[in-house]
This record gives sequence, C-alpha cells and structure tokens, in this order.
Amino acid sequence: MAIKAIISDIYTTLIDIKTDESDDGVYRRLASYLKYQGVYLSPDEVKWFFFEKKAMQKKASMEEYPEVNYRKVWQDILHENLYGEEIEGSTIVPDIIKLHRSLSVEKIKLYRGVFGTLDRLKDRYRLGIVSDSQPDHAYPELKMLGIHGFFNAIIVSAEYGYRKPDVRLFSECLRQLGVMPDESVYLGNDTFRDVKGAKDAGMKAVLIMTKYGQKSGGATPDFTIDKIEQIDDVLKGMDER
Repeated sequence: MAIKAIISDIYTTLIDIKTDESDDGVYRRLASYLKYQGVYLSPDEVKWFFFEKKAMQKKASMEEYPEVNYRKVWQDILHENLYGEEIEGSTIVPDIIKLHRSLSVEKIKLYRGVFGTLDRLKDRYRLGIVSDSQPDHAYPELKMLGIHGFFNAIIVSAEYGYRKPDVRLFSECLRQLGVMPDESVYLGNDTFRDVKGAKDAGMKAVLIMTKYGQKSGGATPDFTIDKIEQIDDVLKGMDER
C-alpha cells in the first residue's frame, strides 16, 4: 500500500536540544520572578515543589506509561503558595512554564537537513508529530524554529496523560491525519519509545541514529538511517514495492 503520511518525534529527532531542569540557577531566577507574582518561596523551595509535584502526579497515575502535566504541577504549586491574586483566568501558569523552559534550555536548534526535508515532504505526504512533551514547550519551539506549519496533526503527550510507547498516541495522530497505519511511517530515535510504539500501532518505523535515545531492545525498525535526508530514499523504496 502506498505511503500517505510521515509522523515524527520532535526532540533529538528533528530538534537537537539540551536542557537541565536540575540546575540550581534556573530556580534562583524563577524564584525571583515568582516574587513579583506574590509567591514568596526560596529557590530551594521552588525546586523541591516542582520535583515533588511531578513525582506525586506520576505516582497517582493509573497509566502504564504515565506523563506529567506541567500545567497541573504549577497550578498546584501556585494554589498552595500564592499570596496575591487568584490564578483562574490568568496566563500565569503557561507563562511560568515557558519561563522555566527558557531558563533550563542550554541548546536548541534543528538538525541539519530537517527544514529542507520537511519542505520537500509536505507536498507529497501528510505530516504529523507524536512527541513526549508539554504543550507549552512543543508548540512554541516548533514555531520558533520555523517548522510548525509543516504539520497537519500534532500530538503532545502531556495533553493525554500518557507517553510513548502507548499506542493511543500514535492511533490518535493517524485518526487526525485520516490515514491507516499501513499507509504511515514513523520517524524516531528510540527503539522502545518510538519504534515499539509505532510498530504496535501497525505502522512502519524508521530509526534515525542521533546520539540520543535507546538503539537496542524495544523493537526492530523497518529501516535505519543516519541523517534525515535519507528518508527520501526509504520512502522511494517503499513506493516502488
């Protein structure tokens, strides 16, 4: 059957990124900002609350592969510690998440060849994203790097409460794209989270050999490539079968 859709991971597949949420300097700056919002916590307290709320949320989940929702994390922190205005109807929560992210990102850029490859693919295939991420991270970062407009469907795990390799994420992307699993290829960098999830959903899977992610165990990809430009040859070979 002809391939109609290409679905991809974002981070360390399309986007080369390095973050450090454990950096104490992040929480010094964040605590300073929060004081202007009426939240009088020390940097150590802000850091403790953040990681504690994440751990509690994961522990309370009934999912096999639970995903943390940073909006719920920060809502809980603010509800417990806000001495100023109420947060309902405010943009404070997504604003804090974006500030936290901007402070913890040490590097973010597209891998070489990503923009040109997506630009070539967009006229021949429907393009989608399935990513373990937060909406307040993924959507702005796709936009700031100029590739958001290439995608017809974007699935971000925090909006669902579970993460890859949960088949439901892949199936929802296929539903939004209006394609069948055997008409679709998934591109990722991890044999468990990406390849297993895609294969379990009935898709073909292509493993890209970035330096991040698990490369053995999980599931066996249908194809392995070293750089994203090679996806053109993979797709050509599939169409010729």
